[in-house]
Amino acid sequence: MDGDALRAACRLARPAKAAILIITVLEVPRHLPLTVTLDQELGAAEEMLAQMEELAGQLGTKVETTVLQARAAGPAVVDEAKRWGADLVVVGLGSPQRFGEFTLDRNGAELLNRVHCRLIMIREELEQGDPHSAVALPQGPD
Repeated sequence: MDGDALRAACRLARPAKAAILIITVLEVPRHLPLTVTLDQELGAAEEMLAQMEELAGQLGTKVETTVLQARAAGPAVVDEAKRWGADLVVVGLGSPQRFGEFTLDRNGAELLNRVHCRLIMIREELEQGDPHSAVALPQGPD
C-alpha cells in the first residue's frame, strides 16, 4: 500500500470509525518453499509498515499491519480480505506502463476479478506532459 492509498483509506475509515488492516505481501519465487525466511525483504517490509503506521497515526487513524508470504500478492490479498471480513479494499497500484499506457498487472487483475467486497484502486500520478492525463486534483492536507 502506498501513501496515497493509505490517505484515501484513512479518509474513508475515520467517519465510520472503521478498522484498517495494512497488508504487504512478500512474493516467494516458485523454486523456494513458502516457509523460507526472507530476512532482507522482511526487514524492508516491516520498515515500510512502520512508516505507514506512523502516517496513519498522523492522520488520526489506528491501523493493524501484517506481512504475508505467498506466491503472488493478488490472491493473498483476496484471501486475507475475505478472512478479515473486509467491507472495502484500497490498493495502491504504482504506475506500470506498457507501450506508453497504464496497464493492470496480474495482481491488480486478480483483485478486480476476485475480491468479494468493494475495491478502490489508486495508481500513481502519470508523468508530466503525458497526453493521457486529463484531470488534476489538488492535494489535500491529509
